[in-house]
Amino acid sequence: MNNYFIIIFIGIISVSIIACGESQNDAKASLETIIEPQFFVEMNDINSTKIKFGKKYDVSELPKAIAVSRAIYMKKDIEIRAYQSHVDAVQYGEDYAASVTGKDALVSGDEIMWKEGAKDRRKCVPRAGNSEAGCDQKPRFGGYVIVGNLVILCEGLSKQESLTLCHSFKNSIVP
Repeated sequence: MNNYFIIIFIGIISVSIIACGESQNDAKASLETIIEPQFFVEMNDINSTKIKFGKKYDVSELPKAIAVSRAIYMKKDIEIRAYQSHVDAVQYGEDYAASVTGKDALVSGDEIMWKEGAKDRRKCVPRAGNSEAGCDQKPRFGGYVIVGNLVILCEGLSKQESLTLCHSFKNSIVP
């Protein structure tokens, strides 16, 4: 009789573990990088009660971009880059976004693809185990999404955290 309960208990635990793993995979799959190709919005028309716009950047050296602005959304930094179309956002904006996001981002030095606002795309992280003043320059943005004609860089310690923030922002502006 005890063996019967042990087998049922192990079966229930196994099913629960598998179900949790699948739901986590589903959540990751739903956080795609390129979404809503038909969506188009002018930067001035972005309306969300949770966003506060900050700096606007000169886009003369960012190919095909028509506007770029820094903003605070849900107490996190985001950078919104607007293009004429979804095709332009993907073709001209994705490489630039990928270069300044994630753990391998280029956030300082001569190899930065677009220098305007570069200092705003990095943060000073204190060095571990070092009591002296100083810090390491780390990427502020863990990931990005392309939503229609917008490329949105989102703050986060990981790509998953950043994509979650980006998708939350997307949901606040896409009808």
